[in-house]
Amino acid sequence: MKIKRIAHRGFSSEAPENTQASFAMAVEGDFYGVECDIWKSKDGVYVVSHDGHLRRMCGIDRWIPQMTFEEIISYPVTAGKKREEHPLQHLISFSQYLSIMARSETIHPIVELKMDYTTVELREIVDLVKQKGLLERTVFISMHLLALLRLKDIGIPASRLQYVYGAVGGNKWTKVSDELIAWLTENEISLDSRYTLVSKEDVEKLHKAGLFVNVWTVNKEEEMKRLLDEVGVDMVTTEYYFE
Repeated sequence: MKIKRIAHRGFSSEAPENTQASFAMAVEGDFYGVECDIWKSKDGVYVVSHDGHLRRMCGIDRWIPQMTFEEIISYPVTAGKKREEHPLQHLISFSQYLSIMARSETIHPIVELKMDYTTVELREIVDLVKQKGLLERTVFISMHLLALLRLKDIGIPASRLQYVYGAVGGNKWTKVSDELIAWLTENEISLDSRYTLVSKEDVEKLHKAGLFVNVWTVNKEEEMKRLLDEVGVDMVTTEYYFE
């Protein structure tokens, strides 16, 4: 069975994360999906960035939701893997990311919603995906439970929704619980978990409920093999490409 590798923020071991270069390289590779993260700018543009600020990637202490898109792209990306091997990169819009994804007939956009978007905003995001002809292949992931439920309400199939677990606060170190599995099962939402927090038993329970399990961020080949062969996860999010 073909391994479902998800390129974490693009092919981020080969180019700065969440940039045009990293996304283009991921699409040209043999990944199943390409993950990105989106925030909304002050003037309503959905911008691709893991962080809500520009400190880590651009060296500027400013917040994306408090800037216009033109302001955001005026700062070059100054960090990231193999930065000097690529032309100067800037943050890009979600629409630009989707245009890169549309170059492939098979790639699955994996879109992390970093804000607790309203129904109106989610409709805007979904419309952008529709315009590129990618809706049937796109998976939406988020740590915001209500955003996922709102997506269900506007017609996104539950099979393309995943709850991000292990990213914030105390749950960075807390194993997946029976209560979480029960909530996911009740709402038919799959799991996207920090790989250290999910067990074979958790995966079996979710599979029994007809749900999927993705894990992140797996950057060692032996760990990927263990998670696929022993734990039984369905997808592996990684910054590398392992055979």
